[in-house]
Amino acid sequence: MTDTASVIPAVDLADLRSAPHGRRACAETVHRGLRDIGFVFVRTPEVAERLRADYRTFAEVLDRPEAELERYRRPDIHHLRGYTPLGAETAAACRRSGRGGAPQPDHRSCWLIGPEGFTDPTLRSRFPAFHADNVWPEDAPGFRDRSLALHARLDAIGHEVLRALEPGLGYEEGFFDEVTRDAGSSLRPLRYPPVPAERLGSVVWGCRHTDGNLVSVLPPSTSTGLKVKVRGGGWIDAVAPPGHSIVQVGDMLQYMTGGHLRSAVHRIDAPDRPTTEARYSAPLFVYPRADVDLRPHERWGANPDRFPSRTAADYFLERLRRIGLDRTRAAGPAVGLSRSGGSAG
Repeated sequence: MTDTASVIPAVDLADLRSAPHGRRACAETVHRGLRDIGFVFVRTPEVAERLRADYRTFAEVLDRPEAELERYRRPDIHHLRGYTPLGAETAAACRRSGRGGAPQPDHRSCWLIGPEGFTDPTLRSRFPAFHADNVWPEDAPGFRDRSLALHARLDAIGHEVLRALEPGLGYEEGFFDEVTRDAGSSLRPLRYPPVPAERLGSVVWGCRHTDGNLVSVLPPSTSTGLKVKVRGGGWIDAVAPPGHSIVQVGDMLQYMTGGHLRSAVHRIDAPDRPTTEARYSAPLFVYPRADVDLRPHERWGANPDRFPSRTAADYFLERLRRIGLDRTRAAGPAVGLSRSGGSAG
């Protein structure tokens, strides 16, 4: 398989705060990597030094019995906060990939954590699911503090990458800061259970998919499994250099740029031999504010039939329906998503 480091460029975002030549070179590398490949490695030593302890804290909660975790579920807001059990999501590519054409849901559980505190007090009433209170487990010392601290660190990295894109995309400085102001960006600690011998070949940890946001920040997981699809059609192991995280393009950024930046296709492969240990990861998904119009700027010359005006909330609700997390009727009101005609997720 192709060596990842020879395909995906690596950058140090500290260069964005250096001399003009260094800033320009770093920004160009970020733009080129996300345009041509969909991925870029970003040096994140401040994340790496704390990550092992973060994963221990997340594992202590996600390893608990299902019966105990069940009370932390929020299906009423489409699992956008709190615990999501095994098999709750099925990617479009795996709807009929199982035996006899049966769906193969992702074999993983997770916990969704959003930011706390918004400057616009109307967002909670207009988009209650996007801006719901976090759900915190009982008897879990450090879970809340570590979750919010990792959320803040990864969110800052995602925003730096978006700012680096502004010159190359023709946006004014501060464009993405405004687009993401009061957004419901979410941290998602994930647990992929061990695979016993009798389940080999039948488990899908993470079916082929793209993310539905602007950019995702993926710190190193506890074991391998992440594969990314390169533009030529092949797949490579996504193993970041030591002290680096992966940043990748999501569907909303692809939409806003009329396809100039394309969503990064990736999957998480279950092991091909029996395992006794779970795999843990904790990606951060950076979203625009729920009421932001994703319609591409006219500079992109995008086909308006393919890229019509639509809010981030409406766009994400549609995605929730595709993966099975929106339980509302398509023809009815999006209960818990919006009370003002839009919808969030």
